[in-house]
Amino acid sequence: MARDVRFQECLPHTGVTVVSVEGEIDLATVPGLRARLAAAREEGCECLIVDLAGVGFLDASGVGALVAARRAMNARGGRLVLARPRPVVSRVLGILGLDRVFEIVPAPAAR
Repeated sequence: MARDVRFQECLPHTGVTVVSVEGEIDLATVPGLRARLAAAREEGCECLIVDLAGVGFLDASGVGALVAARRAMNARGGRLVLARPRPVVSRVLGILGLDRVFEIVPAPAAR
């Protein structure tokens, strides 16, 4: 069973919106993700950063939501950045070749 997904945003006054996602992104939780990303776009952000550090699972529906959000941002001249994906999420994106499509900012290396 998927856990609830939580979203948090900051910096909307700068033209940058950060949506921090926590939990599992799957068929049960993706409607909330889609709605939150759509709301961020409607607020007029120029750069939408999706912080994936709290995501432990990402299925095809979640990938589809991210791809759709990227297309929508690009269509209006904005950009979507994926930040700090965990290795399991990075692996999914890599297998699908989306690591070459999305702008991805990795988590800092552990020291």
